[in-house]
Amino acid sequence: MKKPTALSSFLALSAALAGTALVAPAPAHADAGPATFTVDSTSDAVDADASDGICRTAAGACTLRAAVMAANARPGSTIVLPAGHYRLAIPPDPRYLNTRTADPTTGDLNVTAPTAFRGAGARETVIDADHVDRVFRMGADTTLSDLTVTGGEARQREVPVTDPGGGGIANSKNMTLRRVAVTGNTAGYGGGIFNIPDSHLTLIESTVSGNTAGEAGGIRFDDTGTVLNSTIADNRVTDDWDRPGSLSGYGGGIDIRGTGLVDIRNSTITGNTATDGGGGINIAPAYLDSLPPEVTDVVDVPLGHLALRNTLIAGNTVGRASGDCKKAFAAIESRGGNLDSGNSCGLTAEGDLPRRDARLGPLGDHGGPTDTVALLPGSPALDAASDCPSTDQRGVPRPQGPACDIGAFEHRP
Repeated sequence: MKKPTALSSFLALSAALAGTALVAPAPAHADAGPATFTVDSTSDAVDADASDGICRTAAGACTLRAAVMAANARPGSTIVLPAGHYRLAIPPDPRYLNTRTADPTTGDLNVTAPTAFRGAGARETVIDADHVDRVFRMGADTTLSDLTVTGGEARQREVPVTDPGGGGIANSKNMTLRRVAVTGNTAGYGGGIFNIPDSHLTLIESTVSGNTAGEAGGIRFDDTGTVLNSTIADNRVTDDWDRPGSLSGYGGGIDIRGTGLVDIRNSTITGNTATDGGGGINIAPAYLDSLPPEVTDVVDVPLGHLALRNTLIAGNTVGRASGDCKKAFAAIESRGGNLDSGNSCGLTAEGDLPRRDARLGPLGDHGGPTDTVALLPGSPALDAASDCPSTDQRGVPRPQGPACDIGAFEHRP
């Protein structure tokens, strides 16, 4: 049997993942436009009639699952989630595990029409898959704000490469997360978030932490992405996963496999670990890093593109060794004001600080809607950035000193 090449493996995987695009349900009545659905029950129950565009279970409640089903029939709707712990309790139907059919009545929440989800705060509104399945599968443009996504689990199914990614969220369109925590999810690929080809993720003032995968512990990008004022911390890649593809163990925090631009600004990437290749960030389009070192060390055509600005990448590891970044057939463009605790990110622009001890505290509640990583007194990241947004991830005004700080956290004297 001929062994697949790196490129053929990636193309096969991408095609399979693209093949998981959701099949939308029958539309609501022609005159039904967008609506606002306010969830009034934390139980997991289906909509009584998925085609009428009304959020109502057989018991008369509006659950999260029923709201998603109703919103699928009314594109452009908003789902309001008051404070509460919303647990998914209906396991996926085995008949649909390896098909393109979206089954909104079981397993993960299948979004097939443009929808906005609005919580009461990431510490107040929690959507928990309770390990019955992943949390969300996004088949349409979506926005999520002020909530937590946790407890998702997307393991390899019976048929290879049909449904391996995104423990928290599998995204196939344009998705924006604002003041969202994605934490405590597991998957073969993309423990927190998996973004397949032809998708885009915008992550704003959010935290992706404590997720685990066989590849891409925090976030997997197969196309473009933007990360602003956000924290990617304490995600983990292990090599004990039965998964397709030519590599495992890469990209503890972020794994980039596409050729589009991934732009990271004013963010903190720390405490992530991998078993190989890029504890903080790994970038290598189409698995080209599976080629032998004799090729990757000599021929390094920059097909992938990562841009960094005012971003702190520190304290990430590969096994027991430090390892913030790794690239193959890709360019890491520094736009200045970045800090790397080693020298693996190739930072040479104005204001860059390679080989520096960042002096960071642990991930925790330092005020604001999501957990952050604090800068300790004496950190070289203090007052070392410029052209920052007006606030940090927590909403603290920038700057607090003569200049703003590198990363997602602005230190208050």
